[in-house]
Amino acid sequence: MAFIDKYRQQIRENVPVVYNGLEFHPLSVRNYAAYSAGKQPYELMLSSLKDPKLARLSWCACLWGLDKECEKQTGELGEFLMTALYVMALALRLDVDITGSYPIRPTFSQEGNLAAIMVGNPQLDYALFDMRQMDDVRQIIAAQNAYEIPDENWNPELVRAAQENAARGSVSLQTDLEDLVYSVAVQSGCRASDVYGWSIREFIKTQEAIDRKLGYIICTLSENSGNATYKNGNPYPTWKFNRKSDMPTGFQSIATIDAGAKGLVSGT
Repeated sequence: MAFIDKYRQQIRENVPVVYNGLEFHPLSVRNYAAYSAGKQPYELMLSSLKDPKLARLSWCACLWGLDKECEKQTGELGEFLMTALYVMALALRLDVDITGSYPIRPTFSQEGNLAAIMVGNPQLDYALFDMRQMDDVRQIIAAQNAYEIPDENWNPELVRAAQENAARGSVSLQTDLEDLVYSVAVQSGCRASDVYGWSIREFIKTQEAIDRKLGYIICTLSENSGNATYKNGNPYPTWKFNRKSDMPTGFQSIATIDAGAKGLVSGT
């Protein structure tokens, strides 16, 4: 059984998860800016990094390594680790003062390596999370907030190609949280003020359900009227579930890519 499976019921119900003696809460839509900033560290694909030394580290140690590498190149320490810890602070519902400070800090070994993350006041009560435990924390926070942790066995080049392809094909939109909240509220038949109290996961999953419902209606009507055909079948065969896929969003199989490239990929 995977580590995160033991918490599936709590995650589905958007209730806190207790780990290492502390309660991790789902972030709310009011935390959307922090959630968005946290996507980069929480969804980092370690195997995609050019430096193999960084790629072999644990997740949290890798974030610190990226921050130090940024310091070498720009003279300023990066913010990967502190961004991840800020999201963690929100999940733990710790007090964040007006300066943005909160009682979480990294601790280091005598050799200067990241050793643990301390939560709390060292003069009072505190909890320590070693690097393995921080891997668990990543999984908990990701599951609670609909972050997608990439499979390190995915081909990094294909991941980058899929991301670039999606970016090229995307329509330029004026994205705004308030607009998104009102759109979800209208489709859900509730007040926008209520949506801000939803968990991030409920907010994301509701958007997916809305997209699935509208996609099913549009694609099914178009297909039934004879105005559209779909090479691989209706992309929304039902409003209840997504189509099964063995690849991350935006991927195509090698066979499909190769067919479009007339054999150049496989060398035939």
